[in-house]
Amino acid sequence: MPHSRRLWIALLIVVLIALAVWWIPNWQADDPSSDAPANASGDRSTAVAAIEAQRGDLEITVGALGTVRSLSSIDVYSRVEGELLTVDFEEGEQVEKGQLLATIDPRDYQAQLAAAQGQLVQDQAQLESAREDLERYESLAQSQSISRQELEQQRQLVRQYEGAVSSDRADIDSAQVQLDYTDITAPNAGIIGIRNVDPGNLVSSGDDDPIATLTQLDPISVVFSLPSQYVSTLREQLASGDAPSVSATTVGDERLEGRLTSIDSQIDTATGTVRLRARFDNPTDRLYPSAFVDVRLTVNTLHDRVIVPAPAVQTGQDGLFVYVVGDDDTVTRHDVDVSASEDHRSALASGVSAGERVVVDGVDSLRDGAKVRVVSNALPGEASASSTADDDADTQTSRDAS
Repeated sequence: MPHSRRLWIALLIVVLIALAVWWIPNWQADDPSSDAPANASGDRSTAVAAIEAQRGDLEITVGALGTVRSLSSIDVYSRVEGELLTVDFEEGEQVEKGQLLATIDPRDYQAQLAAAQGQLVQDQAQLESAREDLERYESLAQSQSISRQELEQQRQLVRQYEGAVSSDRADIDSAQVQLDYTDITAPNAGIIGIRNVDPGNLVSSGDDDPIATLTQLDPISVVFSLPSQYVSTLREQLASGDAPSVSATTVGDERLEGRLTSIDSQIDTATGTVRLRARFDNPTDRLYPSAFVDVRLTVNTLHDRVIVPAPAVQTGQDGLFVYVVGDDDTVTRHDVDVSASEDHRSALASGVSAGERVVVDGVDSLRDGAKVRVVSNALPGEASASSTADDDADTQTSRDAS
């Protein structure tokens, strides 16, 4: 009896195995969720995403961390000593060139100017009298009524008074300059900062702290450093008048476009880098002095190249290659020569022509000559144009039906 039971159990196991071998292939063939349907010859196609290669330009950029610097930052000091009578600006306001910022007590300098003007009048009167005497002396000298020595002494006296008048005029100019300095005006347009001195205080040109700081915001610059290997290329572009473009991204992810204007005169031996300055129009004050920004400088532009998405380029044992989708929905492996890659795009020097479709997703399961089914014309994670159009059509159909 135990031998008979073991025989039946063995027979049952054999039957179950036979049923499994028959049922599993038929279940896979009937599975409606399969995304690789067989074609007429029985081969299965692979779903892929493919994008047409485009012909165009590719900008090669390099990134750095930059610091915003004003093109003109001026500490406003008093150039004369005196009491600060008024402060004629609002902190943080935009001021124009020549605008009155502050006033120093002018009375002492007005008095100095008046004294210099009075001395000029006195010396001019003495000069006029000496010249009249010189005319008489010259007449008397012709009749030998006076000696030659007396005539020369009078001439020397005239020249002395002429020198005194010239000195008086210089004193007047100096006094006028000192008086003008009592009105402190903006030497440039810009934003005036917080004042460091209040009215009523005594100020002078030797003060440690300025009255305020005037900073130009538009245009403005960004200073950053790059490896010294780029110096020759950038200098050639600047010399040709084709200044490289520079973009600056602020903390709020706002991007501004500018141009490289200058390269430092020496390389930092400690870091092997060189400092550069780019200039930006800043009408809305998005760039503020001393702020940090992400900078990208265009060091070169490849013109008229075949451009493909970077995910299309694969690395094999023999080098780089892409899969090109033919009109018969089969893929062909093309060896390619990549000139450069930037911003998820690659410029090809050879191997692919513009308009050919290259596989960007689903590459792992492909081989040369494999059958494919293009289900998307966008990169992974992006909505394809065809699917977007289908969705829009379905949405419109639903609206019409309702």
